[in-house]
Amino acid sequence: MKLKKIALLIITFVFINNYITSQEEKKIIVEHSDSLVVNEITHPNIKKLYRNVILKHENSIMECDSAYYNTKENVFYAFSNVHITKPHETDTVHLYGDSLRYSGNERLAEIRKNVIINKDSMVLITENMDYDLNEDVGYYFDGGVTHNGEDTLISKYGYYYSRLDELYVKDSVEIRNPKYTVFSDTLKHNLSTKVSFILGPTEIISEKDSNYIYCENGWYDHNRDVAQFNENSFLRSKEHTLNGDSLYYDRNNGYGEAFRNVEIKDTVQNMILKGNHGEFNEFTEYSMMTDSALFIQIDDKDSLFLHADTLISQMNTIVKQNDTTTYRIIKAYNKVKLFRRDFQAKCDSLIYSLLDSTIEFRVEPVMWSEENQITADFIKVFTINNEVSKIDILNSALIVSQADSIRFNQVAGKDMIAHVNNNKLYKIEVKSKSKTIYFPYDKKILVGVNKIESNDMIIYMKNNKVDKIWFYQKPVAVLYPPLFLNKNELKLKSFKWLDKHRPRNKDDIFYW
Repeated sequence: MKLKKIALLIITFVFINNYITSQEEKKIIVEHSDSLVVNEITHPNIKKLYRNVILKHENSIMECDSAYYNTKENVFYAFSNVHITKPHETDTVHLYGDSLRYSGNERLAEIRKNVIINKDSMVLITENMDYDLNEDVGYYFDGGVTHNGEDTLISKYGYYYSRLDELYVKDSVEIRNPKYTVFSDTLKHNLSTKVSFILGPTEIISEKDSNYIYCENGWYDHNRDVAQFNENSFLRSKEHTLNGDSLYYDRNNGYGEAFRNVEIKDTVQNMILKGNHGEFNEFTEYSMMTDSALFIQIDDKDSLFLHADTLISQMNTIVKQNDTTTYRIIKAYNKVKLFRRDFQAKCDSLIYSLLDSTIEFRVEPVMWSEENQITADFIKVFTINNEVSKIDILNSALIVSQADSIRFNQVAGKDMIAHVNNNKLYKIEVKSKSKTIYFPYDKKILVGVNKIESNDMIIYMKNNKVDKIWFYQKPVAVLYPPLFLNKNELKLKSFKWLDKHRPRNKDDIFYW
């Protein structure tokens, strides 16, 4: 029992001694002052210090012109030319101000008027700040300005985390950089890496690059000028806008990449690219879209809708002598489908040139216009004022239209030129190895089957029906009775009917 009591007394003594020692370590120490005044009768716990005052608390040094130190409460008030030095392992924080209230027990410095914090190359200026020396966190609430390299950061409220080298700022946040200006609701900014973490509605405006960025979440690396934007993000650059659920941006290369619900809009050409993965270069005006890719050319009369596995929009340049012409082309690759009210198409690759308003369909192309189906190895559509004017149908050309439920009018040749007016096919020029099968009617009664062959022919149409035909070079024409020919003789060898692939509306272009 005696041993237990002795052990308990030793533990108690050690605990009390450690407690007293820790309390003494927390006491503020007067390192120096030119003058010291103490009234032992009225205020024995108050030390008045004047001129070249230096106070020390743990590893922090406080300097000022004068101070009142309450030794009982372990609190002092400092006045004029206040300077706090707080060393770290690799650097030192300096705090300046006109006045200071410092609590040694809380290690809280309340600095007032003309406050400046300096660490490395960072300078933070504010009117009032509370600085917790335990956690190395400063809080300002009357507006603050931080200078850090090329960046100047302004906000109404802010927290400065010295150990992390970070600022957390709120309300009327602004970052000024020679290249751009950031306006935000809430930001976290790392002063070492110079990366801003966006935590609320934010705008980034660059007059130099003529672009505007909006987002509500993400980050911006000010050293490398690269960024990741999320939540309602979009980028507007000269004549284009890029938006998506997630947007990566490289300012130096003018490169943007977006994911999910992506839209790239040409505000001048009235064109839109949509999809779930898009790339855009604001310098070259190059755009690429994949994953449910959709191209829309907006027109009051008849908008064009185009889908493919991959869609590309790029600028091309033609130089002739001293004249330079720049124009946009649209390229589509793999499983291409197009819908417009006046015509529809299907192929495996497409090129749309805005220089001469032409559309080239390649690799097993099919085009539908009114009642007519057009196939060939290559089809080129010419438009004027957004209306089809001419169609070049090259190599294995075939035009088919349905005469009734079991019969098809057919025109075949090596090449054809189809002429269109007011969205109606009115003339077809058939070049070389021309063949046609059509079914003439008289008052809805089938007259027969007309089979014609010649080298060339010109077919004139009226109300989508054959009106008259001109033959050139050794024509052979035979009109057979309606039921004279068997089923196989009613179709040309190149006949194909692909109506099941025809898109009936803009949504059908996504179904192959």
